[in-house]
Amino acid sequence: MRVVKKPIEAVAIQWKGADSKQDLIDFCGSEEMFEKWFCYEGEELYIDSLEGRQIVVKNAFIVRGNYGEYWSIKEQMFRNNYTILPDEDETENYNNFQDRKFEPR
Repeated sequence: MRVVKKPIEAVAIQWKGADSKQDLIDFCGSEEMFEKWFCYEGEELYIDSLEGRQIVVKNAFIVRGNYGEYWSIKEQMFRNNYTILPDEDETENYNNFQDRKFEPR
């Protein structure tokens, strides 16, 4: 069976390392949401994604899906598979996921 994935718009941020933690907290909408999905083990950042714990390497993109779930994609794979759209006010359209009750694993 051959299939094609449906295009779904999402929002993303590029992880530049520990110095960009506040940018990631802002992207999550609150420190509480950051702590719900992300954690540090030593100096490494992890996402508790729907598929399990995932390391976030420097320069990877962190994507938030339209159900509020997060995942990490290495930079080259992100650039090969995603098109960056013109800027809009992303928070207005995408911070309404918190009532959808998705939880990290």
